[in-house]
Amino acid sequence: MRSPLQLLDAALASTDVWSSRISAVLFHVAVDATLPALTVIVTVDVILRYVFNSPLPWGRDVNGLLLLITIFSALPHTWDTRYHIRMEVFYSRLRGRARNWADVATGVAGILFFALMGIQALRFAPYMAATGETGEELLVPVWPFMAYMGFCSLVLAARLIGNPSGEERIGLGAEAPRTEILYGETPNSPDNGTVVDGELQ
Repeated sequence: MRSPLQLLDAALASTDVWSSRISAVLFHVAVDATLPALTVIVTVDVILRYVFNSPLPWGRDVNGLLLLITIFSALPHTWDTRYHIRMEVFYSRLRGRARNWADVATGVAGILFFALMGIQALRFAPYMAATGETGEELLVPVWPFMAYMGFCSLVLAARLIGNPSGEERIGLGAEAPRTEILYGETPNSPDNGTVVDGELQ
């Protein structure tokens, strides 16, 4: 019979695996679908607005929804690749235990914030569906987008739990080899490197 710590470790490893796979799918949704669509619609709308003085009446609503999907789809991936926004002016000055505590505080705050956001969004989506809420010009129900935002938020919270260090690994979850890509403050930072079996290459 496995001990409670072994069960917890197995649960965390499982969370890491499935959330990593969903995170990769969401990232491709943003990069391969919504971001190109957003680019095309913004370009067409600008041309129609300033060249022909006839903008798309639904352009602003569609752009807002596509931007929402793009941002929330990419959020879990930004954590894994450490491209999330942080106050580098303070964070880069931290060393040792202080930086570790800052990382812990970031992870705990992120889990609480995005888990609560996801739960609230999923709770609010049925109300939006019942009231038939739509955009101002685009008469399309917006509750699916609210539900999608909540889903992405919960996936990000799961990534924060499964991958608390925010380090991208070659592989998925507990199945990943012990090869990690470390991201420093800048692309040319000496902190960047590859760790193989605990040694910086």
